[in-house]
Amino acid sequence: MAAVKPLTPAQRYGRALARLRANRADTAAEELARLLEERPGSGWVALALAEAEAKAGRAGEADARFEALLRQAPGNRAIALTYAAALNERGTAEAGRRAQAVLRPLLGTAGKDVVFQRTFARASELAGDPVRAGEAYAEAAYLGGRPELALVQLNNLKRREDLDYYARARIEARIAAITPTVLELRRQGVRDPDARRD
Repeated sequence: MAAVKPLTPAQRYGRALARLRANRADTAAEELARLLEERPGSGWVALALAEAEAKAGRAGEADARFEALLRQAPGNRAIALTYAAALNERGTAEAGRRAQAVLRPLLGTAGKDVVFQRTFARASELAGDPVRAGEAYAEAAYLGGRPELALVQLNNLKRREDLDYYARARIEARIAAITPTVLELRRQGVRDPDARRD
């Protein structure tokens, strides 16, 4: 009978990620912690371990690890999105504000990313920033191939009486940019069934 070969570090990492996705965060965190001890400079292992710690309910450990990763690689999209998603899962205003702060530096470069927009929208919603949340949800709809829904959301948002000058200008500019696409789709007979005006 042939001896079973031990798993390579890459295979162990893959197994840990599979466990994490299967909601076995504690087991994943144990495996990832052992891997990180063996390879202390591995950012990917550290990021996966931070995510596993967050999902296992070890927020303090996860936050410390995420913050260290952000200091090592400021502006890293994978770190910022993973950290913000972990914060959003907590569902608190404080976590939402921190998630917004983590994502805000990426607004200029990741603004055309639907996952980024949804994550930023949820963070803004939790943080009590309904205008930014509405803008981000509309942008996510647009980037997800639903320009008519995005336009309806932006027009509804524009009716808010609490918009400041800058928010109103951003929203109006986005409406102006999306409207020609929506008009062309309507001309072709393409309508979004969810895009009804409230």
